[in-house]
This record gives sequence, C-alpha cells and structure tokens, in this order.
Amino acid sequence: MNTVLREVAAANKLPFYDNSKATEADLNSAAKVQHDLPVAHPTVNVGTVGRNTMGFSAGNFAEAPSQIVVGFSKGGDIPKARKLSDDVVQALSRRWSVREVPDVETSGAFPLKDCTG
Repeated sequence: MNTVLREVAAANKLPFYDNSKATEADLNSAAKVQHDLPVAHPTVNVGTVGRNTMGFSAGNFAEAPSQIVVGFSKGGDIPKARKLSDDVVQALSRRWSVREVPDVETSGAFPLKDCTG
C-alpha cells in the first residue's frame, strides 16, 4: 500500500511521509502505562500534505489492523484536492476493495466528486 500511495503523491507533486514505525513505538510506550490501549501490529500512519494543507492520511486501528482508513483534506485548492482523492481511490481500487464513508453530511467527510454531498 505504501508504494501505491507514494506513487500517487509523487504524481501529484506532493511529499510522502511514513510515520508508521514511530507511531507504533509511541503507542507501545503508551500501552505500557495504559494497559487497555490496543495497538495495531503493524501500525500504519502514512500520507502527504501539500503547501496549502491539501493531502491525505492513511492509518489503521488495532481492532481491524488489516483495514486502512484514508482521510483527505481539501486545503485551499478544491479542484486539486478532488483530483488527489480520485487518484488515491482509483489507485487503491485496482488492488483492494474501497468503501466510501456513508452519510457525508454528518460525518464531516469531504465527499468525492461523484457523491451528492
């Protein structure tokens, strides 16, 4: 997945970050104190942020570590943000099942261009 998202970021001329190892280490440290804190193994925390805060982040949860959640930020350039979100969804859909967040009006999610929200 990292390779796919890294390629999408590069195609959109955006930097790519992978904070997965550091995030997992931080969560493991916190779990030593807070014994009921679940930690995904491996933890995923990757994404990109452009100059105007447009980008995406992807991560997982301990309860379902093989499922990845991707969130998008539109920043100041909505057309570029829509292109980026379309590119990410398209690239991921070539290999994995992708589901959109239901009820975007109440979730706060920025809808994809083919959504009615």
